[in-house]
Amino acid sequence: MQKFFILWVSILAFFFTGCSTKHYSVSEPKIITLKTPKIKFADTGYIRHDETSVEVELFTAGVAVEKISIDSLVCVSSGCMSEETFVQEYLNRDYPRDTMRSILLGKDIFGGRGKEEMCDGRLFQFIRNDEMDIIYRRGKGEIYFKDRLNSLIVKIEDLKENNATE
Repeated sequence: MQKFFILWVSILAFFFTGCSTKHYSVSEPKIITLKTPKIKFADTGYIRHDETSVEVELFTAGVAVEKISIDSLVCVSSGCMSEETFVQEYLNRDYPRDTMRSILLGKDIFGGRGKEEMCDGRLFQFIRNDEMDIIYRRGKGEIYFKDRLNSLIVKIEDLKENNATE
């Protein structure tokens, strides 16, 4: 009888959660490195996004170990919170609330402050003050964010380019 109950609960859970799964317009495999106060990770993952939301799924040895979903709230394995709270806890209290979303999508941070375009097409941002020393570059299949004062690193590389054989 207990096996029958577990089977029905599993089937119902599948149908209810299956219908609520978000479908993203872009899903790309990446090599992801995160070094923040709460996350230490370096392996493969997927970045999925559409116009309004972004999701990062992190894998170690082919097994999903963490998912960060950013929409109206930011959800991680430990629960959901506002984007502002997430940035304060996982990055730095002095960063704007959309910092992680912008990095994951390769967009300008801090309103484009300190932005420079290099001759090879890559974009750089340098942001320095008493609370942070940030270099942020993107282009050529890579996103690289480093804050030397706060020991933060977010590095995202295209998986295709790293495995290409010519």
